[in-house]
Amino acid sequence: MSKSKPIPKLISRFEIGFDDETKAEISALKSKIDELTRGLSAKDGSHGERLLAAMQAEAANDTPKPALEQMGQWVFEGEPEYIESAGVDKEGHAYCCAGDKTEISAAMVDGIFKGTRSYWKCIAGDFDGSDWRNSAINRETVNDVEYLSDTPEDDDTALESPIFSDEELAEVFPQITQADMQLIFIKNLATTLIQRMHSMDRFSEDDCHIGGNKLMVWDILIYEPLNTYSILIRRNKKHKVADLLIFNNTGPVVDTEWHTLSEAFATLRTITEAELPAFLAALEACYA
Repeated sequence: MSKSKPIPKLISRFEIGFDDETKAEISALKSKIDELTRGLSAKDGSHGERLLAAMQAEAANDTPKPALEQMGQWVFEGEPEYIESAGVDKEGHAYCCAGDKTEISAAMVDGIFKGTRSYWKCIAGDFDGSDWRNSAINRETVNDVEYLSDTPEDDDTALESPIFSDEELAEVFPQITQADMQLIFIKNLATTLIQRMHSMDRFSEDDCHIGGNKLMVWDILIYEPLNTYSILIRRNKKHKVADLLIFNNTGPVVDTEWHTLSEAFATLRTITEAELPAFLAALEACYA
């Protein structure tokens, strides 16, 4: 009996493909996945720090820088007279020295100031060093009289300093006498006392006179029997006496020790607002 031959295997291969429409949908989906991946990676700490640093650097570039100082005669203000020159190196450092400006220029090595044989010092501030080669200047001497004068030297109309006599000065500048000073003082005092009386409602009214024992220190008073104005400057309740600053034709005078229980003191009262002009006129009359 002969052996049977093996049956050959049937090998089949299948290929699956997508049409163009499906391929387009897959491509769009891949783009969305890539975008999502980038968004997630942006949340990484190191990436966020790099992004913040970049933003801060950009903000620093936008920050306005302070203006640089310009070399000029102003740098010599307050410096001793032996300081004669000043200059700036390319790094914006300014210096002044006791020598001529040629020493400043000679002391520059590759644009950096290295000092001079004369006395020198650094000037505070950040200077413009863009033109450092031509920055050295000498100190200029200014004639203070000419500098302050508004009249040119060759002007024949320049005025000489006038010399006034005492009489001429008296006409230009009114003289203030001792009496004037007293009047100014007493007027200021009266203004203050009037304001006080307003604030404390101390003025007498027709239906309610404030007088006698109701009087207070610094009240402005009238003594009706003599039509005399005064100010109560002291009242000693313990000894029942009071002192008045009285204004009359002979001037102000302190009338001491009015007995507070006397009939005369009882007639004293504070003035009314209508009597203020007469009171101020009495003050003027004392110094006329």
